[in-house]
Amino acid sequence: MDKKNIQAILQAELEKEIPASEVHLWQTVQARLVEKQKPTGATMNVIKSRLTYATLAILAMLALAFVTPQGRAFAQSLFQFFVRADQDRYPLQDWQMTPPAQTSSESPFKYSVQEAEALAGYDALSPVDVPTNMIFVGASYDAKYHSVAQAFGPSAEFTELSLWQQPLEDYQPCGDITQICDNMLGGNLAGNSADIQAVQIGGLAGEYVEGVWELTDNGPVWNPIPFAKTLRWKNETTIFQLVYNGMNLTRDDLVKFAEGLR
Repeated sequence: MDKKNIQAILQAELEKEIPASEVHLWQTVQARLVEKQKPTGATMNVIKSRLTYATLAILAMLALAFVTPQGRAFAQSLFQFFVRADQDRYPLQDWQMTPPAQTSSESPFKYSVQEAEALAGYDALSPVDVPTNMIFVGASYDAKYHSVAQAFGPSAEFTELSLWQQPLEDYQPCGDITQICDNMLGGNLAGNSADIQAVQIGGLAGEYVEGVWELTDNGPVWNPIPFAKTLRWKNETTIFQLVYNGMNLTRDDLVKFAEGLR
């Protein structure tokens, strides 16, 4: 009896015991594979431990981020250009009852851009072209806040448009309405009803709002007048603010002006 006959006999006997139609080999193999892939109790504990450690590591990194220079730079990238107040009207504030300090009658915009840059110690961005019917009035430098401002208007006696810039490392918002604010770039509080619009300035994120806080005898009141327009944005090193008092320039005009700074 040769090998082929033996195999045939064995195959016939096996078929009698387990018909081929009842053999589900693939389903059996698939079930075994799935069973092997299921994590055991010990494996689940390992996975949970790893997730816990990963979460703690992320939290530690975030905490560390706010005490390192690199972390502070990252945190600065998360700040809001405008902060919405919780209401549009506040009672009379203590700082409103204090007589304002005497200010000089001399215009603060008394420098050239080069002179202001020399005082600041950094290069300020300036427009290539000024808006129609406007001239460059002058530049100023605020030593307290390390900011440079440039003024533009129909004449040397009247400022209609002003551009403010300050290094991010010197940026400090003024806080809520209970604190007096003498920092133009720090005054980022807008009324609760303010229409704060997101804009793009040459690929940089910014925000635009119309309105101003009016200091009445009964307290600060947010007035959303379209006459007062403010555009705020930043790049990697500097925060900018463009303030326009008038009706001839629109939001898009201000964005175009900002994109033309060099």
